[in-house]
Formats: sequence, structure tokens, C-alpha cells
Amino acid sequence: MALTEVNSLGVKNAEIKHVDLANDCVDGDNIADDSLNSEHYVAASIDHEHLADDCVDGDNIADNSVGIAALAGIVRGRIIYGNSSGDPAYLTVGSNGQTLVSDGTDISWGDAAAGATGAGTDKVFWENSPTVTQSYTIAGNASTAMNAMSAGPITINNSVTVTIGTNQTWTII
Repeated sequence: MALTEVNSLGVKNAEIKHVDLANDCVDGDNIADDSLNSEHYVAASIDHEHLADDCVDGDNIADNSVGIAALAGIVRGRIIYGNSSGDPAYLTVGSNGQTLVSDGTDISWGDAAAGATGAGTDKVFWENSPTVTQSYTIAGNASTAMNAMSAGPITINNSVTVTIGTNQTWTII
């Protein structure tokens, strides 16, 4: 006669071994809460395929445990920055010709510096100070020489130097 029913009184402790169990007969519904600990699993063997949807959230992830590789899918051109709450946030892509600007606290996209703005948004005039108050070296070097232009007259303060490199020109108009 085959044994079809067993209760806790009919089986001695440790008589049923894992080899006696059919595949998949023990699932989450048949395991008591807190009955598994690190002795019963190997951490490296648990991956995303073994986790139920939404079972890992921010409370279950240690600080700085997610690397840049986990950030796949960021929209092209976005920048990750720290927002006013200290949390990471995305800065969306700016418009053509805009540059990254800062108000000293936050970053945003703004129009590239192109001169003074008239009553509308015309950028007709370029304004510069008439006095050089700090030493300045025109950017570049012999192979990537840059030029500079100012509207004059220009005064250079005492102990201030303007350095103009080889193949460079400073034009004062």
C-alpha cells in the first residue's frame, strides 16, 4: 500500500531529505518567514532572474552600490547632476547654441555669451571693460594660436601683464 498522506506526527525529524522531494514542490508559500539565512544560499548565485518584480527598492540597496553600468538607457545628451535636495537628477538637453551656465548654485542651459542685449533679444553689441585689471594670457599655443579683440582705448593697470604668444594677435579697435 502506497503512502499518500503524511502529517507532522508521522515523520521523524530529518527523515525526509531533499532528494525525496519533487522538483519545485517547495516555493515561497511553503517557507516560513525568516527561515532562510546566509548559510542556505550563495549570494553570487542570486541575480535579477531570481527576483520577483519590484522586490528590491531603495531601502534594500546600500549607498553607492549601483555603478554607472546600471544606468543604461539615459537619453542622449542628458547630464546627471545633484539637485537642491542632494539627489541625482537629469538635466535635459539644451537648445542648439546654448551653453551650460551656473548661477553659483545650480546649473542650467543658457544662451552663449555673445554681447549686450538690446531692447529685444538682439545681440548687436559686444561690450568690454576699458581697463585690464588682472594678468591675462591669450589662449592657445603655437600650433593652435588664438587671437583676441577689444574695443579701445584700453588701459593696462600697473603690475598687470597681457601675454600674446607666437602667431597670435590682440587687435584693439
